[in-house]
Amino acid sequence: MIKQEVSIQLAEDLGISQEGFERISKNLGRLPNLLELQIYSVMWSENVSYKSSFNWISSLPNKGMNIISGARQSNAGVVDIGDDEYCVFKMGTHNHPCGIDPYHGAATCVGDVCRDLVSVGAKPALILNSLRFGEASLDRTKWLMDEVIKGIHDYSSVLYMENIGGDVCFNTCYDTNPIVNVMVAGVVPKNKLLLNRKVLPGQLVLIAGNATSAEGVYGQDDDFTIPKGNPSIASSLIDCILQLNDENAIVRIENLDMAGIVNAVASISVHAATGVDIDLNQIPLSQAGLGLEQVLLSRTQERIVFVIDKDKQEMVFNTFEKANILCNKIGEITNGKTIRFSEASSIIAELNANDLVMGYGAPPANRKHHPIQTEKEIDFLELIPEPDNYWKVINEMVNNPNLIVKEFLQLSFEEDTNKSPSDAQIATMNSNGKALCFTLSGNSVYAFNNPNLGAQINIARAVRRIVCSGGKPLALNDCLNFGSPFDEHVFSQFVETIKGISNASEFFDTPVVAGNVSFFNESSVLGKRVAIHPTPIIGMLGVIKPETNHMSYMYRNKGDMIFLIGESRNDISGSEYLCSIHKKCNAGVPYFNLDEEKAINKVLTDLIEAKLISSAHSVERGGLFFNLIESSMPLGLGFDVTSPAEIRKDAFLFGEAQGRVVVSVSMEDEDDFVDMMMESGVSFSTLGHVTKGELRIDDISYGSVVEYKKGYQQKAIK
Repeated sequence: MIKQEVSIQLAEDLGISQEGFERISKNLGRLPNLLELQIYSVMWSENVSYKSSFNWISSLPNKGMNIISGARQSNAGVVDIGDDEYCVFKMGTHNHPCGIDPYHGAATCVGDVCRDLVSVGAKPALILNSLRFGEASLDRTKWLMDEVIKGIHDYSSVLYMENIGGDVCFNTCYDTNPIVNVMVAGVVPKNKLLLNRKVLPGQLVLIAGNATSAEGVYGQDDDFTIPKGNPSIASSLIDCILQLNDENAIVRIENLDMAGIVNAVASISVHAATGVDIDLNQIPLSQAGLGLEQVLLSRTQERIVFVIDKDKQEMVFNTFEKANILCNKIGEITNGKTIRFSEASSIIAELNANDLVMGYGAPPANRKHHPIQTEKEIDFLELIPEPDNYWKVINEMVNNPNLIVKEFLQLSFEEDTNKSPSDAQIATMNSNGKALCFTLSGNSVYAFNNPNLGAQINIARAVRRIVCSGGKPLALNDCLNFGSPFDEHVFSQFVETIKGISNASEFFDTPVVAGNVSFFNESSVLGKRVAIHPTPIIGMLGVIKPETNHMSYMYRNKGDMIFLIGESRNDISGSEYLCSIHKKCNAGVPYFNLDEEKAINKVLTDLIEAKLISSAHSVERGGLFFNLIESSMPLGLGFDVTSPAEIRKDAFLFGEAQGRVVVSVSMEDEDDFVDMMMESGVSFSTLGHVTKGELRIDDISYGSVVEYKKGYQQKAIK
């Protein structure tokens, strides 16, 4: 062991308190050396240990009937989808790198999440993204958006992943700090799941992929560089891993992401309750002169550390050699209790892995927080006069970038169930032809105005989309994007969000199987740190069985009746209408009731099973009007609807009250539909009928759907 005296002052310079330094020394039974102190500094940092959030995210429900591996149990969530197959999915984020180098930041985010899937044996097959940018008209916003989307596309296309959708929203709070969240999913046969295989002394530890460089070493601000991915190497690396897994040649894999080799080795050690010896001289380096801490803590992309039995090493080395991928033996699993790093046969650092890993011995941080007092509900309809020109309102609303983006993504569809658009994105990617459905939900305005309720709405909305698509919701991922946890109000928003997610995920029986926490999303405004809105993104998985139950949101036939399931309400709180037309952008949360949501989901499922509806579409951002034109656009049909006398017209058209779904019903099925709705006890009302292409509200024409569709397509090109 290298003898090197370190002081408390040095520890404090590395972000370790006196109490922390004393704890380290006590656990080691000696003073740490400089390298060990550097390792502790990074492993106990917010980015790696989740020390501010760990105790709170540990309270989230992560178990259920279909859950094979829930949050905090593996690198990605694993859900049983039947027929001896599992769906593996994971969300990740690279917000800060994307604000500096959006192309590589986004590409690296995709790569990180893909390796998390591969670490449990699944091939990444599809990707969704949830993106948040600043004011849409800013040149910087346009540049960031273009580069982020290009980075995601270029990386995922090399891996032959299907990009099945997502969402993009704009808000000034993201002007300098974009939010880039991606979700990747794949399917793995039950017998090929790489999880909970026995790690035993004598097994070998290998590293494969890129040679290690100094990229992304936290705590070295002067030399910090954003890690850059290489999808070509990633593709070959993934193919090798999957091939070896087919041969049952791998025991365990760890993705080299945060804190690099140290974090990977510590994870192996704590989960296996064994020691690990690592020889740093065996780690391939891309450049000379790297410090020991750089080798150990680098976030160089396209690398994995994995464990194999000794009798498999020839097969493993041959497989990687044929693919021209570096692979070296760097260590061994031992009977000991510690992880030991050596150089030139000398031990240079020896640590107890439990002390490094959150949830074992790493110390949490108890941040101050307080109950968030929500403002008394305001009746905006009392304060705001009804518009006297709805043509003008509609024209402004259809030019709102938050209401344009998702609609222009899917405008032309053939009359084919597998190609018809639905509220959730549909994918058939398993051997049994079962359809899986995915959706991303994240309204930061609701979350800002009421973090607890906003989180619940985001989950309820995801559930509703999957049900509208004919699916059964199974599980969720979350990406929790916030400002600094040192800010008591920000941390209070985070705590309330966790409570909301916990409540809603339990209510809908959709456990949290994986996720991510991203703090310090903030910018400097006139010398003051200003946090983004709380931005929890919910990624949800559902299954459609049988596939013929897939339900689209598009209108199919002129003359079909249009019904609203749920109730119209005199409510415009938290709506895009309130913000864009009346400039009250952070005001209130729309009406929401969990019990009503569950009742609506139940009757929708029954209607779809009975094949009594032709389309189903959740009412969300922009309100009923945008729901109607979204359903009209794909086949160029229109609508003729009548507003109820007791609801003000702007609330009817643009309010975002939750718990509402619009369905279309053929004339032949109308009687049976009404009978089932009456039996269910769920509120419903007749809106009108599908037209050949004209849009009519209360006997007033608002043009042709062709005009709106053309306008959206032109904006898409820009």
